[in-house]
Amino acid sequence: MPDVARSASGRDIDSWESLYRAAGEGAPFTGYYHRNYCVELPDALAASVALPTGTPVKVRAPITDAVQFNLRIWPESELLGAIAGRVDKSPRVLADRPGFTVHSFAEGDSLSDLVGHEGPVGLPYIHALGELFRQTTAVPSRLLPPCPKDWPLDGDCAGFLRTLVDFTESEVKGRHGKGFERLFAELKVPYDAFGRLVERAQWLGERPFVLLHTDVHRGNLIVGADGRLSLIDWELALFGDPVYEIASHLSRMRYAKHAERRAALRAWCTALAHSRPAALAGHRSALRIYLDFERLQSVHIDVIRLALAFARNPDRAGLERTATGIEAVLRAARRPLGLRRVPNAGRIALACAAWQRAACPAPYAP
Repeated sequence: MPDVARSASGRDIDSWESLYRAAGEGAPFTGYYHRNYCVELPDALAASVALPTGTPVKVRAPITDAVQFNLRIWPESELLGAIAGRVDKSPRVLADRPGFTVHSFAEGDSLSDLVGHEGPVGLPYIHALGELFRQTTAVPSRLLPPCPKDWPLDGDCAGFLRTLVDFTESEVKGRHGKGFERLFAELKVPYDAFGRLVERAQWLGERPFVLLHTDVHRGNLIVGADGRLSLIDWELALFGDPVYEIASHLSRMRYAKHAERRAALRAWCTALAHSRPAALAGHRSALRIYLDFERLQSVHIDVIRLALAFARNPDRAGLERTATGIEAVLRAARRPLGLRRVPNAGRIALACAAWQRAACPAPYAP
């Protein structure tokens, strides 16, 4: 649990705006899209939301210039209101103001703090994860906020995949990928990789759509004192093919053991068998397609992020880290990319150095 910044003594904090200003004087724990501050509720605000004075809360402020690499369809506060009481310990929205929100704070430690960002997770946590999958997929669609008008119809899994691909093509490759075309060409990333993936959409079949968190990884899983898990950071939640949830989880959880990956898949299957049994139809072939999408998406997002990080600190050590990171991403995606060989770290370093010298797209730096 992050350190709690106590409310400044000697000043009146009687509005959410004044709490936000006071929180901003402390050090945030920052995600990619938000700056988060943990503060204690003063008397007046605690009484307004029926919580004890001194209760830790999270003040959450969007990073306005962060590059938007992920599809979003709902305001997070609206979704949290919809799942309240249905997904255990989901954050409660205490205030929703222009420029910031205030959430109840998830008591406990992140799984990444307890077991590390990589390495074994442990079967007890994986079994507990299954209950979260069950609760999330059991949320009735009628309770969710409205989807965008052009959102694929319930059960149109091929349309859901095309929607994910369209966003990546237009926003990641298109809008934010400008200035990186030469680098991707040097890395031998084929331009039509997503097109070939969409051709496989006919094999996805039809499954009822469910609520998806889409970002279930160690940093977003909080372990309570009772060992139960809760999920935070619902900003990227979608309504779509349930198989995408387990695909994105397996891609981002960094399981070190194949046995743990298999256990996570079994936990998800057991959860769906209870909440949405029809959603298991054809899930194995669909999982392979969505895993390939995650790998292709990761190539484009991670190459851009790594290159931008190097551009901010263009030294030899940074270049080596960037080249090693890009090589790992390309190796993981070699099959969906259709690459017979992946450039080695030396060639990648040369390509990154040439890109940095030619054109550093500073406006896109988060």
